[in-house]
This record gives sequence, C-alpha cells and structure tokens, in this order.
Amino acid sequence: MTNTLIVNCSLETTANKLLVEAVGKFSNYKVMHFREIDEAHKINDEVDTLVLSDSAARVVSPTHRNMYIGTVNLIKNCDMPVLGICFGHQLLCWALGAKVGSLNEPVLDRFEKVRIIKDDPIFDGLPQSKPAFLAESHYDHVLEESLSPADFLLLADSESCQVEAVRHKQKPIYGVQFHPERTNLRNESHNEGNQIIQNFYKNVVKQ
Repeated sequence: MTNTLIVNCSLETTANKLLVEAVGKFSNYKVMHFREIDEAHKINDEVDTLVLSDSAARVVSPTHRNMYIGTVNLIKNCDMPVLGICFGHQLLCWALGAKVGSLNEPVLDRFEKVRIIKDDPIFDGLPQSKPAFLAESHYDHVLEESLSPADFLLLADSESCQVEAVRHKQKPIYGVQFHPERTNLRNESHNEGNQIIQNFYKNVVKQ
C-alpha cells in the first residue's frame, strides 16, 4: 500500500476528516499541519504521494500566501504525484507559476456541474458526454489564461469556474477546484468525487 503525506492547509489545526477518510481507503497516510512545514522541510523517502487540503485562507492574499512558504517549497521540489484540493489546488498552481483571482460571485456549498473537457486517467469511468456533480465552496479560482505559461493542461471547467481541474504537463501533479471527498451535501448525494480519488491512486500513484 502507498504512503501519503496529507498537508492540512487549514488555518485551524483540525484536519479535514472527510479527506482523511477518503485517502485512507487507498493509502496509508500521515497528516501534517502546514505550520509544521518550514522552508527546509524534506519529504520522507517512504512517502509516495502528496495531498494538499482545502483552507479558509486565500491565495489572493499576500499575507496568507506568506504563511505557506514551506508548503510552496515542497510543491516546487516535488517529483512525486500530487493532488491539490480547492485551496490546495490554487496554491499548487500559484506555486508553479499560474495566477489566482477572485470570482465575481462565490460558489458556496453546492454541487456544481463540472464539464470534463479532456480525457484523463483521473476521470476513468466518468463519461465526457454528461457533467459530473461535484461539491464546491470557494471565493477564488485559477485563471485559465495563466495555465499554459505555467505548463498546466486544463482538464475540466464549469459555468461558474474557468478551471475546475488541471494536470501539469511534465509532472504527475493534479489540482481540482472541487471537493472530491464530499459526496453528500444538503440531502443530495453524488459519488463522482470518490471515483476521482480512487482513479488518482489507481492510475496516477499506481499503488
């Protein structure tokens, strides 16, 4: 079984329980709060993949960005599979040269219809002919025009967000704006997110 380092990017010390449980189905894991990661931190050789969680912090804020210098350095120096979720997605894209801006209207706690626009192993089993229903809650987003200069490919979008999922062109690095670990929201359930996490481990990490 693989070993995952989950970076808890939350401003609170409590980790995202749903994310930890979702990762735990496919991998052993260790959780580290981002404040434990300094600029000199190096990932243990036994770690196979890195997962970056959500946060109430905002990449558009220089003050907030400065708190994540250690995590940004991990991303820049990482050659293993990485999955960034929501804030973690925005942070990794920004760390590797993309730009993040604020939405005109935030997306708050709802299932969004995400359109898969490029076939990719993380979407195995999900048809491109119809949208995937995925949970979202965010004020900011990665800017589409900044992806190509930063060596990212756009994999999915939605009516509310230009960039729902990306993959780095050279490295096994993925970012998703949605929350694949959340499959139940306001008496509504959709399982596409679980499928995406499973695909990440099966097809990218290749346990």
